[in-house]
Amino acid sequence: MDSFNKIHLLSLELIPIINDLDEEPRQVILEHITNCEDCKKLYDSTENFNENLPKHDYSEDVELKPLKKLVQFNNGLKLLLITVRAIILFYIVYSSFNYYGAESVASLVEYIQSGIFLFYIPAAIFLLVFTFTFFNKKWVWLSLGTDLVIILFSAKVLQLFL
Repeated sequence: MDSFNKIHLLSLELIPIINDLDEEPRQVILEHITNCEDCKKLYDSTENFNENLPKHDYSEDVELKPLKKLVQFNNGLKLLLITVRAIILFYIVYSSFNYYGAESVASLVEYIQSGIFLFYIPAAIFLLVFTFTFFNKKWVWLSLGTDLVIILFSAKVLQLFL
């Protein structure tokens, strides 16, 4: 196979994407098009096709509305994360009042703090990983801040109310 036929075969393959080629291969193909009638016809038809494509005016900002079901699912997951945290905290406080029968406020606060460390911290870690996986950074930081406040300052808040 001589060099003209090799260039001809490559040109037939590359003419549809000629605008995406580097400058040197593009010049080789354009030079071949001047000498080959078949490639010239293919090039002209490709150029006519590109010119006949409808042009879209992208100057207007188009608002993309998110899928309603996806937004509802996302809001449902957020509500579920908040509810799980609230149920765990309710269980800790309820069990401290009922089962331990605290004699004093100090022992009640100790029972609640131990329940938080025993039950809430593992659940909070799992929920933070879940939040990090499925939600944006704002929700991760909000969840982390809420969990830290609950873990670190729950004793002081309970002492204010008891």
